Amino acid sequence: MSMEVNHPAPLRLLELAAHSLLSNEASVLLVLEQLTVNLFPPLLTAAFAKGHRKALKALVQAWPFPFLRLGSLIVQWPNQDSLQAVVDGLEAFSAHRACPRKSELRMLDFTLDSEQVHSKGASEALAKFPFWLPSTVKAEMPQAAARPKPTENMKKGPKQPWEAVEIHIDLFLRGPFKLDKFLSSLLTKVEQSHGALHLCCRKLHIEEMPFHSLLGILKTLKLDFIQELEVFDWFDWFWALSDPNLSATQLGRIFNLRSLKLIYYNWAFSSRGERPSSYFLSQLTRLGHLQKLHLSYSYLSGNLHYVLSCLWVPLHSLEICYCRLLDTDITYLSQSPHTTCLKKLDLSGNNLSYMIPRPLGTLLREVSRTLQHLDLNHCRLKDAHLNALLPALCRCSHLSSLSLSDNPISSACLLSLLEHTTGLMELKQVLYPIPVDCCMYLHGLSWGPVNKDKLCQLQAEIQKQLQAMQRADMQWSPPLPLLMQLVQFE
Repeated sequence: MSMEVNHPAPLRLLELAAHSLLSNEASVLLVLEQLTVNLFPPLLTAAFAKGHRKALKALVQAWPFPFLRLGSLIVQWPNQDSLQAVVDGLEAFSAHRACPRKSELRMLDFTLDSEQVHSKGASEALAKFPFWLPSTVKAEMPQAAARPKPTENMKKGPKQPWEAVEIHIDLFLRGPFKLDKFLSSLLTKVEQSHGALHLCCRKLHIEEMPFHSLLGILKTLKLDFIQELEVFDWFDWFWALSDPNLSATQLGRIFNLRSLKLIYYNWAFSSRGERPSSYFLSQLTRLGHLQKLHLSYSYLSGNLHYVLSCLWVPLHSLEICYCRLLDTDITYLSQSPHTTCLKKLDLSGNNLSYMIPRPLGTLLREVSRTLQHLDLNHCRLKDAHLNALLPALCRCSHLSSLSLSDNPISSACLLSLLEHTTGLMELKQVLYPIPVDCCMYLHGLSWGPVNKDKLCQLQAEIQKQLQAMQRADMQWSPPLPLLMQLVQFE
């Protein structure tokens, strides 16, 4: 008897009932007010799957719950027409409506959680939405600065017409830019709502965007909601974004930012304090929740202290890649408050060969109590450099990943590294370079054909040592893209 009344059966009956009701879409609109609340979710799922636009619009306008999350539906049925119908349903949410709306909706969520992003078919589905950021991972607002949020089990009641509805969506904006139909419609709805709709973007990626197009979008977003900002600044629009005359788009207004990534930012350091960098740096001081800073392909030589001294909260993750760092930069970093909390440090692409044993060894000792991820790819490190770093490296007891790709190191040195680091019990992932005895190096980069036999012999010896030291949980591997292209010497 119990086998016949398990949960899948009634759920299936609800789905069948929803599809039956939608077979006559006009009937949904007539009976919507009489439907019990438990019929709304299966009815909306069926309407989304089949693209019943009128029904979707009506369901949004009468939604009896405070939350409406569409992530799983978007991945399963990536239909822009269905999404457009949901946006059309937002027409009822206007600050100018005289009567209270029927809907209890307080948050419309278009974002995806990590499981949905990595589910089968998710990337293919999201490819249909070029503005969508396909790497969303849920995160809470910083506790100290979070605005009061509605809860799932909040007491229901008539919602006042001036209460705003939050629309959550993470955006990937890239030029040359032409607004997607859905995104354009959504932005228009938000703008025309006069405050009844708030567009909340937790993660924003901007790449090669014309400034005039970007400015209009930024004015529509709730800047204090952004937690992750990635900027590929080929055309230096970020200079304009940091201009104090553009108060609507000042970086300082994104004060809940937790992660900032700047690529190709054209820093301008001067004793005269000329803009834009001086103003941009002053805005950094307002980012009291910043935990991750990533700077790449920028000329920072001798000026790292200008950036880090603006951050009064210690960072958890610092990536300074291909920024032509000097020994004075590494020295400042080793003496800064950031070393007390750093869990990830990435110095890839900087010539560190003349900073060993000091100041790089000093820096590693300072971060050894907290460091979990260390990336030193393409830093021109040779055997002598790595051997000199071993004492400081072995003090990093919480290290879980180490990356040394594209450094001219020999196989013998790598085996010595393995022998010394097997005592780091939390170290699980090591990315090692193609050894100099397996390929040629030019200007610190491997090139030419790779001796596949020697590389396989090295990998076999590594596995043998790992087994002998009972560290089967450690994974040592060369760069995978290079491994795919191995060519045997003739």
